[in-house]
Amino acid sequence: MEVDGLGADGVVDAAGVSATLRIALDVIRPNGWISKVGWGPQPVNFSLDQLVQKNVRLEGSFSHNWPMWERALRMLGTGQLDLTPVLGGTFPIEQWETAFKKMHSGEFIKSVIKPA
Repeated sequence: MEVDGLGADGVVDAAGVSATLRIALDVIRPNGWISKVGWGPQPVNFSLDQLVQKNVRLEGSFSHNWPMWERALRMLGTGQLDLTPVLGGTFPIEQWETAFKKMHSGEFIKSVIKPA
C-alpha cells in the first residue's frame, strides 16, 4: 500500500452520528469520496466547507426497506434465519478488548458494548 500523506481515497461512515462525518471530512483526500450509510437524530453542527474545499463526493447509501424487514422478521420467526453465529453478546465497556478480539478472530461478527 502506498501512502502519500494526502488522506484516504474513500471513507464509509456507518456509525450514524454526526461526529463521524466530521472525522471523515478531516481524513479524506482531495477528490475523494464519502459514503454515508448510518444516520442518527443529531443535526450536523459544523461547517461542510471541507466538502467543497477538497472537492469531495458525498453519497448516501440505503440498503433496506420495509418489505426486507418483514421478510427477515418472518424468517427469524420461523427459524429459517439463525443469528446465533453473528451476534456475539453484550459486553461491559471494561471488556471492550475481549469483544474486539473475539470479532477479529471470527468467533462472531457483532458485539454490543455497554457503557458503565
